[in-house]
Formats: sequence, C-alpha cells, structure tokens
Amino acid sequence: MLDIDYQILKIIYRTKGKARLKHIQEEIRTTKDIIIPLSTINSCIERLEKKNLVEWVRYSPFKLTEKGSDLAKELIRHAQLLEVLLYNELELSAELAHVESEKFNLLFSCNTINKICEKYKHPLECPCGDTILNSNNCYCEKE
Repeated sequence: MLDIDYQILKIIYRTKGKARLKHIQEEIRTTKDIIIPLSTINSCIERLEKKNLVEWVRYSPFKLTEKGSDLAKELIRHAQLLEVLLYNELELSAELAHVESEKFNLLFSCNTINKICEKYKHPLECPCGDTILNSNNCYCEKE
C-alpha cells in the first residue's frame, strides 16, 4: 500500500466514519501542507475497498471494515509510541513529538514499536495527552 492509503485510513478512523473526500483532502492539506486532487483520494479509497479495508457507498461517508479499523488503530499506536520515544529521549515538546511521529511512523517495524512500548512500561498516554490505543497483537500487513 502507499503512504497516502495509510494516511487516509487514519483520517477515516479519527473521524469515526464521517469522512468524505473533501474532508480527507482538507485534513491532508492541513497536516502535510500539500493538496491532493480529489481524484487521487478517490483512487485510494477504491484501492482500500478492494483490500476490504473500507466500505464505501457513493455519496456517503467512508466506513472502515473491522480489518481496516484494526490496521488504523495499529498505525496510530505506532505514531503514539514514537511520540513517547521522541519526547523522552530527544526532549522534543509534546506538540513537536506528535508532528514528527506522524511523519515517519511507517518506517518502523512492529517489533521496534513493541520494544518502545516495553521500554516505557506500556504507557497509557502519549505526551500530547491522547490515550495510546491498545493492541494485543501488532497488525502489520504482509504485502
């Protein structure tokens, strides 16, 4: 999958199934400072639907399948635990640690993320104050 696919999954998860094309476009523009054409986002949604990660009825908000929700939770968990690492080890502010963790959370394996979780004794909150999503097993998709 592409990086944008993962971003879209997280956006849909965070909006609790109320995301539409324009909302996704605006969220990416705000967080990544780039404008993605609606046609590109539409293609991503179709790709996610084929992988059984998103349910989509045209002109309705997007909904994650159980598989899509599990993957989105794990992606968010990765970013949150990286945020903990950046905050504690590099002494970044909570806000900067949050922004930076979102930029490169896809680069780390589930093993590495789980080691960060263990190192910090399975933290319940990330530095920005959000509850770290619980994960019994790491959900890394095998391509």
